[in-house]
This record gives sequence, C-alpha cells and structure tokens, in this order.
Amino acid sequence: MGRWRDGKMGGWEDGGNGKMGDRPLLALRSAYSPPCTLKVLQGRCSPQPVPYAIFTLGAQCRCWQPGRRGLTKLGPAGLGWPVTRVLAAPAAGGEIQRAGAAGPSRRPPCSLPAACSARGMAPRKGGLALAVLLVSWAALGPRSLEGVEPGVPADTEGLQCPAVCVCGHDDYTDELSVFCSSRNLTQLPDGIPEGAKALWLDGNNFSSVPAAAFRNLSSLGFLNLQGSQLASLEPQALLGLPNLYHLHLERNQLRSLAAHTFLHTPGLASLGLNNNLLSRVDEGLFQGLAHLWDLNLGWNSLAVLPDTAFQGLANLRELVLAGNKLTYLQPSLFCGLGELRELDLSRNALRSVKANVFVKLPKLQKLYLDHNLIAAVAPGAFLGLKALRWLDLSHNRVGSLLEDTFPGLLGLHVLRLSHNALAGLRPRTFKDLHFLEELQLGYNRIRQLPEKVFEGLAQLEVLGLNNNQIQEIKVGAFLGLFNVAVMNLSRNCLRNLPEQVFQGLGKLHSLHLEGSCLGRVGLHTFAGLSGLRRLFLKDNSITAIDEQSLVGLAELLELDLTSNQLTHLPARLFQGLGKLEYLLLSRNRLSALSAEVLGPLQRTFWLDVSHNRLEALPEGVLSPLGRLRYLSLRNNSLRTFVPEPPGLERLWLEGNPWDCGCPLKALRALALQHPSIVPRFVRAMAEGDDDRQPPAYTYNNITCASPASVSGLDLRDISEDHFARC
Repeated sequence: MGRWRDGKMGGWEDGGNGKMGDRPLLALRSAYSPPCTLKVLQGRCSPQPVPYAIFTLGAQCRCWQPGRRGLTKLGPAGLGWPVTRVLAAPAAGGEIQRAGAAGPSRRPPCSLPAACSARGMAPRKGGLALAVLLVSWAALGPRSLEGVEPGVPADTEGLQCPAVCVCGHDDYTDELSVFCSSRNLTQLPDGIPEGAKALWLDGNNFSSVPAAAFRNLSSLGFLNLQGSQLASLEPQALLGLPNLYHLHLERNQLRSLAAHTFLHTPGLASLGLNNNLLSRVDEGLFQGLAHLWDLNLGWNSLAVLPDTAFQGLANLRELVLAGNKLTYLQPSLFCGLGELRELDLSRNALRSVKANVFVKLPKLQKLYLDHNLIAAVAPGAFLGLKALRWLDLSHNRVGSLLEDTFPGLLGLHVLRLSHNALAGLRPRTFKDLHFLEELQLGYNRIRQLPEKVFEGLAQLEVLGLNNNQIQEIKVGAFLGLFNVAVMNLSRNCLRNLPEQVFQGLGKLHSLHLEGSCLGRVGLHTFAGLSGLRRLFLKDNSITAIDEQSLVGLAELLELDLTSNQLTHLPARLFQGLGKLEYLLLSRNRLSALSAEVLGPLQRTFWLDVSHNRLEALPEGVLSPLGRLRYLSLRNNSLRTFVPEPPGLERLWLEGNPWDCGCPLKALRALALQHPSIVPRFVRAMAEGDDDRQPPAYTYNNITCASPASVSGLDLRDISEDHFARC
C-alpha cells in the first residue's frame, strides 16, 4: 500500500514529485541496483550540507556518514570504522588539522551538487565510493577531520598531487580521488596522478576541452566537469578513458556535440548533459554506449529529436528530457529502450499524447508528462506500459478522459491529473486501475460527481478533488473507495452536502472541506465516517451545525471550524468526541461558551476561540478541559478572566479590553510568576502549512482599558499597590 502524510495531500515519502532527475533528492541511491533501504535523513541536492549520503559500491548499498573520525561506513550490524584519509595538503592557504589540534581549520573546496549527481550508479566493482569524501567535507564545514595528518601523507609511495588540488585515498577500496573543484582553472592542471579513479574539475573556467586531454588517465572512472563554462568539447576529448563510468557535463554552455564524441568511453554508466544550450542531438552521438544506465538531457533547447537518437542504448534505465522545447514524439523514438524504468518529458511543449509512442517500453515504471500543453490523450496511448507505477499528466490542458484512456495500467499506483481543464468525469474511466493508491484531480473544472464515478479504485488511499467547481455530489459517488484515507474536497462550491454522502468510507482519516461554500452542516452529513480523525471545515459560511451532526465520529482528533459565521454552539454538539485534541473555533461570531458545551472535551489540549465576540468566560467554564495546554483568547471583548485549568502552558490574550481591577489579580500573578505561559512576545500562529517561511512573532499584550488610572498600561507593568485593597 502507498504512504500518505496525515492531513496533507501528496507528501509521499520520496519527496512528493517522485522524480529522480535534476531535482531535490531525499535519497542518493541506485534505483536499479540491489535495493538499498538507507536514506538521506536531511538535506537536499544543493550546496547545503548533507549529513548522510548513499552510494552504490559493488553489488551493495552502503551508507557513509561524516563524523569525528572522518568518513564512517555504517555496516549491516551497525558497526562503523574510518575509511578516508587525506594524502596531500590542499592548495596554498588551506590547511587541514587533526581533531584537538590548535588553530583554525579549513575544508578544501568541493562541489556538493556533483556528488549528488552520483545517484543512479550502476553496480560496478569498487565503484567510486571515494566521491563521498567530498560530501563529508561539505557536511563537516570548517570542522577538523580526526586522523588527518597535514603535510604527512600516509602510504603515498611517491604520489604527487597538483599544487592546486587535493588528493585522497579511500581505505576501503584504496582508490585515488583528485579534487580540483572551483579553482578558477582555465586549463587542466599538470601532474594529475595516472592512477586516479575520480577527478573533480567542476566550477572552473574551461572554455573547451582539447583532444586527448585525459590520455594518461586510463584508470579514471569518474569525471566531473559540470559548471565549468565549457562551450565546446573536441570530438577526441575523451580519448583514452575506456574505464570511465560516470561523466558530468551539466551546467555548461555546450550548444552541440559531434557524433561519436563518446565513442572512446564504452563503459559509461551515467552521462549528465542537462542545463546546457544543446539545440540538437546528432545521430550517432551515443553510439557505443551499450552500458549506459542514466542519460540526462534536461533543461536544454531541444525541439526535435532524430528517430535514432537513442539507438543502441539497450540498457538505459533513466532518460531525462525535461525542460526542453519538444512539441512532438514520433512512435519510433523510444524503440530499443526495453530496459527503461523512468522517462521524464515534463516542461516541454507537447500538445498531445499519440498512440504507440510508449508501446515498446514494457518495463517503464515512472512517466512524467507534466507541465506541457497536452490537450488530448489518444485512446490506448499508454498501452504496453504493464509495469507503470507513476503517471504524471498534471499542469496540462486535458479537457476530457475516455473509458479507454487508461486501459491495461493494472500496476499504476499514482495518477496525477491536477491543473488541467477537465469539466467532468465519466463512469468507468478508472475501471482498470485496481491498484491505484493516489489520484490527484485538483484544479480542474469538474462540476459534478456522478454515482460510481470512482468504480474500480478499491485500493485508493489519497483522492484530491480540491479547487474545482463541484456543486453537486451524488449519493454513491464514492462507492467502492473502501481504503481511501485522505480526501480533499476543499475550494469547491458545494453549499450543501447530501446526507450519507460519505457512507462506506470507514477508513477515511482526513476530510478537507475548506472553502466549499457550506452554509449548514446537516444531521447525517458525516454518517459512516467511523475512522475519521481530522475534519477541516475552515473558510466556509456555516451559520448552524445540527446538534447530532458529529455523532459517530468517536475517533476524531482535530476539528477546524475557523472562519465561519457561527453565533452559538449546540449544548450537545461535542458529545461523544472524547478523543478530540484540537478544537479551532477562531474567526466566528461566538458570544458565549458554556461548560455544558465543553464538558465532553476532556482530552482537548489546544483550544482556539480567538477573533470572536466573547464578553465573558464564567468561572469554571474551562474546568472540564483537564488536559488543556494551549488557549487562545485573542481579539475578543473579554474584560476579566480567571486562569484555568492549572496545566496551561501558553495563553494568548492580546486584543481584549481588559478591566484591570481586582478580578485580574490572579492573571497578573500568573503572568509575572510564569512568563513562559504568558510571554510578552509569542510566535504567531501560522495560517496554512507553509513551514518554509521564517517564524513571525507578535505582541501578547494584556492592555488595560479600565480603570482610567491604568488605561493603556500592560497588566504586568502595574504596581502591586494597585491591587493592595483586593
């Protein structure tokens, strides 16, 4: 079964978009070598530090972690041992010291994006595990590496290193890497050791690479030239590199490459040409690369590809063509790519998906067609894709789906159709998608959901229908969705939901109905949702909720009624919600709360009644909420308040016309004795789920409106003498 993140749409554990191309990664791994379950726990494929990196070494996946003892390999039994040492000092001005040594330390310059590009390696004996030394330096920053002897090479046996570079051996594989990244070089440095296995030349200023530039480096398996201002590559530039497995030419200024450029690198497993200025691919360019697994041509200016562009790439697993100007795909283009697992055609100018284009890709698992101009999908366009698991057609112009649009996709798990022009859904459209787990249909023009429209989707877990124009949902529309866990119907215009419309959705976990024009919640609206844990009704126009409308939601943990027009709450509204933890009632028109209403909420620890019209909270009204920890009373009309219950951890009180007389003496004492509960500055409660923004802080004033002698002062700033007679 698929995985979904509670309360949010999408949010799959592979980062949301599921792509392995030139995008942020949560795991650096080979998708086609033996399975590796280790993952990068933090960080992205960017210049930011990455604490864990995973590379393929031989036929195994190994996790390398930078730590106090240099680079540590985490074995199957959890054992670790150092595997890296520096054999030559960095360029002038840089120094590396042992842990505990006095004085500053500097890391040698290196390029993390290049290291990230190493994902997708084919299994090879020895591999290029030394490349992770660069990741360790990037992650450790200015910290020292224990066990590094500056200027004292270990086991060098006369090894010489170019003065501008850093050379290092790997204790595990005994392979040599040479790091010459970001040195402002205009030509290749002299004196590169002939036995080098990996050479990092990224971030320099080479305008071209001359013929036979690497002729003495026949052992080289990894070459990184990305971001080096390359405008041309001589046809014989790679002469003498028969053992090269990984070549990175990304982020340069290459406009064309001559045929047979890679004829001298027959062992190449991954080739990165993305983010250049390529406008054409000459026939024969990839001739002889029978072992190539990963080819990235994304983010160039390719408008047309020759029929035989990929001829001979029988072992290709991943092909990235995203970010080009392709308008048409000829049926013969992908012939011969029988081993292809992932194809990225996103962000091009494709106007349709023709039949028979993908028919020769029986092992394809992921197909990205998003962000194109696709208006039509031919019947049977995806025939032959028996192994397809992920299909992304989002951000296009698709206006309709037919019954034979998705035939034969029996293994499909994720289908994304959001941001299109779909005006409706026909029954049986998804009839063959028996194992589909995520279906995204948001941001279309769907007006109605007919009965049994999702027939056949018994394994569906995530259904997105947000931001459409749905005005009517027929009873029975969701029949057969036995396993759906997250449903997003927000930002439609439903006005009223028919009773028992969600009947049969016993495993529904989170229901989003934000901004759906709802005016009333009826008696049996949520009948059958026995497993519901989160109900979002924010940003509607609800004026009334039937007293029995929440009956049966015994598992509910969060109820969001923010930004509605409620003037009162029925006395027994929350009866049976003994597990409710979050109750959000902000921005309504409530003028009172009673102990009878709040009585069942014995496990609620977060209550937000800010931005209402509360004039008083009778003493004892919050007593039933024994686990209440966070209480927001901001922007009401409260004049007095007795702090309760005793376990409060945070109080938001600003925006009320407080009467700072004797009734507020207890609140003043609490604020002064426990400033963490009523701080003067509090972090603003975010609207939405965007945690990428920096935190915002606001005042938590308790400003007195009366009596006149203290008007305008904060309660905490009033002297003790003011309360002497209380």
